[in-house]
Amino acid sequence: MHAVLFTLIDGVAIVAAIALATLVAALVMVASAGPRAAQSEDVFGFESLDAPPAASLPPVQRYAARDGEPLAFRFYDSTASQVLIFVHGSSYHGASYHALAAHLSQRGIARVVLPNLRGHYLSGTRRGDIDYIGQFEDDLADLVTHLRNRGESGSIVLGGHSSGGGLVIRFAGGAHAALVARFLALSPAIARSRSLKANSGWASLHLRRIIGLALLNLFGVHGFDALPVIAFNKPARFRDGSETLAYSYRLNSAYHPRARFDRDVAKLGAQSAVLVGAHDEAVDAPLLGELVARASPETYFAILPDINHFGVFTREPAIAAVAAWLAAQPDDGDTQRVAAGAASVV
Repeated sequence: MHAVLFTLIDGVAIVAAIALATLVAALVMVASAGPRAAQSEDVFGFESLDAPPAASLPPVQRYAARDGEPLAFRFYDSTASQVLIFVHGSSYHGASYHALAAHLSQRGIARVVLPNLRGHYLSGTRRGDIDYIGQFEDDLADLVTHLRNRGESGSIVLGGHSSGGGLVIRFAGGAHAALVARFLALSPAIARSRSLKANSGWASLHLRRIIGLALLNLFGVHGFDALPVIAFNKPARFRDGSETLAYSYRLNSAYHPRARFDRDVAKLGAQSAVLVGAHDEAVDAPLLGELVARASPETYFAILPDINHFGVFTREPAIAAVAAWLAAQPDDGDTQRVAAGAASVV
């Protein structure tokens, strides 16, 4: 009897020692120095982006999230009834998608909402940080509720570009997915997948800190989640003060599909589309196609020739492809899913 008791005590002691060693190692990684800042190179071709004149932009509106925080968005009215909520990519905000939103709204394809995510320009009190992992999904759900309450009755499409496309996929796999009829991801950044190029030059990851914080989170320790883990390489000559150049662990985690990203991708289903440029600097188009075909074969996938990471929302052929997909979908306010086709190259 005593031998069994001592064996149990020894086992508990060993487990406790391993847990303590893991926690210490995690804290060391969290406290470690970050990587050198990325070189100030124009990785994506910011030179090609024309900032829209301020007078051409719809006014900034705000809605109250569930915690009372006022969050910013712009609304593009249209004769269409379906509503496209389109989420921006990392570091910037909704205004960079003005050309896409104006095209779709003016041609009667969709009423477009361009939100500024919490932790970005004009939204939230802390630039580059949020309160908890999953808050972006709650904020988007609150935006849908706000739109419904003010009379938007058409079917809702949730779209996004780059990290915004990754958030769309995360939303599809989350608790609020039923609020949205369709999903549209342009060049989605899917962390941990082979489709996201590791050395694009756009971001500098503090990988040791990310691993350490992930270990601490496994033990229920979240007190360090506000620490920065990623910085973005936007050349100084293209900055205007509205960009967000670094993200905390919890914001960065909330922006991408979950660790088992294939499960989130699988939730896209038949009435969704994933588009990527053949010359995308950050996303490997063929590998993304393999992922979508494997995890969600009903989802429409297309590689757009001669299109890069920014071109997927600025170049006329890409905008036309987005418009064609949206126009082919039902616009009657229901959530019936319609197959859009298998993986293809257009």
